[in-house]
Amino acid sequence: MSLLLTVRSTLSLLLVLTWMAVPCGPLLYLVIVPLSWVRPTRRRQLVSWYMKLICRGILAGFRLGGARFELEDRLPTDQPTLIIGNHQSLLDIVLTTLIADPIVPAFVPRIRYARFVPLVSRCIAMLGCPIVDPRRDPKGAVEVIRQAAAHEPHAIIIYPEGHRSRDGEIREFRTAGLQAILETRSLPVHLIVSDGLWKAPRLVDFIFNVHHLRSRSVVMGPFLPPADPAEIPAAIAGWRALMVERLHALRGEARG
Repeated sequence: MSLLLTVRSTLSLLLVLTWMAVPCGPLLYLVIVPLSWVRPTRRRQLVSWYMKLICRGILAGFRLGGARFELEDRLPTDQPTLIIGNHQSLLDIVLTTLIADPIVPAFVPRIRYARFVPLVSRCIAMLGCPIVDPRRDPKGAVEVIRQAAAHEPHAIIIYPEGHRSRDGEIREFRTAGLQAILETRSLPVHLIVSDGLWKAPRLVDFIFNVHHLRSRSVVMGPFLPPADPAEIPAAIAGWRALMVERLHALRGEARG
């Protein structure tokens, strides 16, 4: 039985990769990108439609491999907003893409994803994501995030843990980027908490673990940021505490 489940996981991963390569690859480069050149004011809407399509296919493929995904609530992105999420897996962006309505939030990728990554690099560019290199230039990374938030017309999502969690628990926040955003612009804050993805943090982990994935995602907010910049660190700590509490509640409900 264990061997059959592993084979099922592997086949579902191959199905997802095939879906991304054909037809989603030609659709992006032959249809979506040219349309964005013709209608540059519609670029964000076009890439949002495309990303939602590809992400629905990704989840459908993994569901065939035995995964389960529950996407609760709606994450409104028709107005500028800041989203804070916990970070367990490569699928975090996929889930946020499908919960966000109507526009996919910009996220903060590291520089290695900005070029030569099929589909991903082009979507990063079309979303207008702030690209950072926190290891080589931490101060520059914060400034890039600050500038992006100042001009973001819809939503930007931050994963302040910095790295994917190995056990699903929410790590300590790296708050410099969040503080820079909220000091620059008083955006309403939504929190998104997902659990059940930490057993497959990397692409290679999906080979064996798709059938173990039991994911549930919930949205909290909006929360208004404090008017006094001196109170922002306490507000961030409070939001993290809410996320930890909600994560533990999700785990308790799953066990029950």
